[in-house]
Amino acid sequence: MKNVVIFGASSGGKIVADALLRQPERYRLKYFLDNDTSRWGQQLLGISIAGGMDELAVLAKAEPIDKVIVAISNIGEDDLAVISETCRQWDIELRIIPQALDIVFEDPILNQMREVSVADLLGRHEVSLADDRVSAEIQGQTVLVTGAAGSIGSEVVRQVAKFAPARIIGLDVNENDLYLLELFVGRHFPEIAFSSVICSIQDRTELVRELTGQGIDVVFHCAAHKHVPLMERSPVQAVKNNVLGTLNVAQVADELAIGRFVLISTDKAVNPTNVMGASKRVAELIVLEMNRRSDTRFMAVRFGNVLGSAGSVIPIFKELLKEGRDLTITDERMTRYFMTIPEAARLVIESGVQGQGGELFVLEMGEPVEILTLARKMIELSRAQSDIKIIGLRPGEKLYEELFYDMDSVIPTDNRKILLSTAEADQQLDLTQLRQEIEAVIADASGSRSFLGRYVASFSGAQA
Repeated sequence: MKNVVIFGASSGGKIVADALLRQPERYRLKYFLDNDTSRWGQQLLGISIAGGMDELAVLAKAEPIDKVIVAISNIGEDDLAVISETCRQWDIELRIIPQALDIVFEDPILNQMREVSVADLLGRHEVSLADDRVSAEIQGQTVLVTGAAGSIGSEVVRQVAKFAPARIIGLDVNENDLYLLELFVGRHFPEIAFSSVICSIQDRTELVRELTGQGIDVVFHCAAHKHVPLMERSPVQAVKNNVLGTLNVAQVADELAIGRFVLISTDKAVNPTNVMGASKRVAELIVLEMNRRSDTRFMAVRFGNVLGSAGSVIPIFKELLKEGRDLTITDERMTRYFMTIPEAARLVIESGVQGQGGELFVLEMGEPVEILTLARKMIELSRAQSDIKIIGLRPGEKLYEELFYDMDSVIPTDNRKILLSTAEADQQLDLTQLRQEIEAVIADASGSRSFLGRYVASFSGAQA
């Protein structure tokens, strides 16, 4: 039997406590804690509210505490860091309830407890959606998500499904993860028709064959090659997937008279010094150009780094810590903007439904995070004995990322977390010529860098 303390003596704490009290053979609920001093000394469901979070160490010293459950989904990162450190010192298991939008009401709340993550400690809080607006644009619609098997694409599918579309089409070349996503949607949203399409965005003919007649209303274009070091070594693949693939999907969307097209972009597209960023900047230019010549509403959404996405720094650090290895960072001064996967997906969806065409949306991401701080928090959470090693910048890497080309052109939107860049659509493209140049690059891979350099002034095209 585990002795449990719940932090948060309001509605969330009551839900968790009720679930614990139904299983007296497994759990003994000892105390509530809450930082609201007016509640101290009172009882909730017959359990004493013993004090604030500072009381946890006192309780742990007096008697064994096996588990602490944080029942406040939007708890501040400073408070959570204090609780996490106390639990680490006293070897107490720590869990937190999910964000309000992520609670599955038919699933027992105790099954939804999760470990405290580095995302919690970095202070990335839930982005709330304008539900009425999103619902009006998504309900009953057919939605296509490219790159649907990926970290962002699959989360976009899960978030879109909550707004009752008639159908979701998931397109990817990763058959295994796409199949798992299909099973997930079937279990949790059985009323929604989900179609898996195994297709490469580089194959325009196959895209036309698969998507014609599907009655698609909205496209979320998430498919891309994203890893900076790999694209430095294989620049032609960045051109084929990120540039040609975007051109293909965008032109097919125009031909099929799809209502909206939302491109997922990256902060690395701003003044890019690497192939991946330059290829995504050309993708942005394609989308902005398509909006000038199409009845489809084309727009782009620019992200920072996504916490926990496949191949990103957190899963890599986790694997290193699991193996007992030291963490490596390229420079102790390096900073990055971060957001969570659900936050990224929600931003994509809201931007897609509020955009009128031609916009480049960017999340207001707060302060950039030092990668050195991130590494230290990862070691703290894992209770590992690992050290941190500085190995030097990799080819094409920046110390600091940017979000805009021109800060003076940035204006707010209805959602304070979403900004709009208004001065990045001036560069016009000849899309026929662009396709010819891409085909020449694919035929002779040695021209990939110079091709990108011709379209993105800040990218020299030289070998990094």
